Amino acid sequence: MQFASLPDGRTIACVNPYEVDFSVHEIFAEDLAVHGLSLAADSTVLDVGANIGLFALYVRDHCPQGRVVAFEPMPEAFAALAHNMAAMSPPGVAVQLALGAKPGWADFDYFPGVSALSTQDHALGERMAGGLRALLAGGQAAPVQDILDKTGATEVATDTAFVDQLLRPQVVRAEIDTVSAQLAKLGLDSVDLLKIDTEGAESEVLAGLAEADWPKIRQLLVEAHHGEDAARQLEENLRGRGYKTQLARHPLCQPGAEVFHIYAARP
Repeated sequence: MQFASLPDGRTIACVNPYEVDFSVHEIFAEDLAVHGLSLAADSTVLDVGANIGLFALYVRDHCPQGRVVAFEPMPEAFAALAHNMAAMSPPGVAVQLALGAKPGWADFDYFPGVSALSTQDHALGERMAGGLRALLAGGQAAPVQDILDKTGATEVATDTAFVDQLLRPQVVRAEIDTVSAQLAKLGLDSVDLLKIDTEGAESEVLAGLAEADWPKIRQLLVEAHHGEDAARQLEENLRGRGYKTQLARHPLCQPGAEVFHIYAARP
């Protein structure tokens, strides 16, 4: 486990400090209100696919008395997550699990060099790694290139051996449970925000939410990794359940690694 500093001076645990520099631009610049979502000081938030907990830290900043529960299956990322959740005031809850359509176990591609890419979908992992490789190659739109320059990514992009090592996955076996089972275990009758960032397993996570539990979920933020058509279909499914939705392209979305954010809130 390593440590990194956030722009405000806070020190957090992480897998790779350069990942923190890269991700903080995306997460801490998020304005949920712009997309129709709202959080109160005492909101309950489930962070599924939390990695080291940057989004959970963002939530704690906006919900100082809130209940924050974060799920992460990969051992190295979970160790950092557990440290960061315990350091919150009040502390958050870290759970070492993946969430999916049904309980069980599965093999994941874990990227030690870019832990946030870790996925149960091998083909998607290869596409995302290819998309990141293309990003590092440069020539991106100005806002994207600015982020790459600020994080120092462009300085190492020409080191082929380093990039190859960065994007080489390991197979890690992890336990899976369902959202509904965890709601029961945690004793939650309502959730103000269910955030899902599971590198391609977003539909499976939602499939693990029993019909009786859907009314408990007030808002969702879903990162969709299977292209625009799949994202729009997922958005339509949420509208069919009574949510008002917005779809936005991920700020680092590139051909071959199309990622979208779906924001959903009950009126």
